[in-house]
Amino acid sequence: MVTMDGRQYRVRVKIKSLRRSFRIEEDDRSGMVKSGAYFRSIIGTYYDYAMGVEPDPAAPEEYDDFFEAISAPVESHSITVPYGQGTMTYDAMISYGEDTQRDKIGGVTRWTGLTVTFSAQKPQRRPV
Repeated sequence: MVTMDGRQYRVRVKIKSLRRSFRIEEDDRSGMVKSGAYFRSIIGTYYDYAMGVEPDPAAPEEYDDFFEAISAPVESHSITVPYGQGTMTYDAMISYGEDTQRDKIGGVTRWTGLTVTFSAQKPQRRPV
């Protein structure tokens, strides 16, 4: 299951495809001071995730619904992702996704799965 915008989609996250990364962003006040030391004016930590999802064979229409929702031209989506031993929900931007048609059997189009990257819209605090 994948939860996005408060809805659970019956799709499968591909094994070993969920990746997370972080980036610590600074503002334009960061830099070298007179002593030669580097000063960081940190904005915050942005958590980004990438994953591959594939259709649940028992519910191919859920994959279609997920594809339509995630590819909608909106500023961001609220996603819930694994974090540590729990989860974290935050607003994330999606700018690209890709899947490939595998075949069509019994009137059902089958897809290899969708690969997508979520970029945090703003810095996040660690869940407690």
